[in-house]
Amino acid sequence: MQLAKKRFNDGILRPKPGVLREILGEPRTSYSTACQPVTNPKLVRALATRNFGNFRLTMIRPALDSLGQVLERLKKEEPDIYAAIGTAGALCARYVRGSAKSVSSHAWGAAVDLTLKRDLDRMGDGSTQFGLVVLAEFFNDAGWYWGAGYSREDSMHFEVGEALLRKWAAEGKL
Repeated sequence: MQLAKKRFNDGILRPKPGVLREILGEPRTSYSTACQPVTNPKLVRALATRNFGNFRLTMIRPALDSLGQVLERLKKEEPDIYAAIGTAGALCARYVRGSAKSVSSHAWGAAVDLTLKRDLDRMGDGSTQFGLVVLAEFFNDAGWYWGAGYSREDSMHFEVGEALLRKWAAEGKL
């Protein structure tokens, strides 16, 4: 994975919490390490829930639309990987794992954790499941950031890139 890191996320910035707050507002007034509901009325109105084959997610609407397009392309081009996809969740207002002050992008409904054959890729081990590498190419093409690019690799994590988020805001989709 270390050798392939430079191949992914080229030109795609992950939106830091300040950018997410600027565009979507604060998801809630307090956080913990456990998932809590979003309480910001503006953000709540921007959320939707949708079924994707074997799983159901709640995220901001344009992220669900974009995810649907990524999965449709995957279904056509890589049907075996598509059939193996599941989720470890999306919307979750909490701190980043291991932090007591940094809010996770999951809190804004702008990120999703994906599994293959219900198997979670281990965070921070410097390696990843091959199917997630293929998925990363599809997500990067759509303007999403892949979590394998973090200093502590998180290969199951995909989040809306900053440029895509700003584009949706400019188009009035948020």
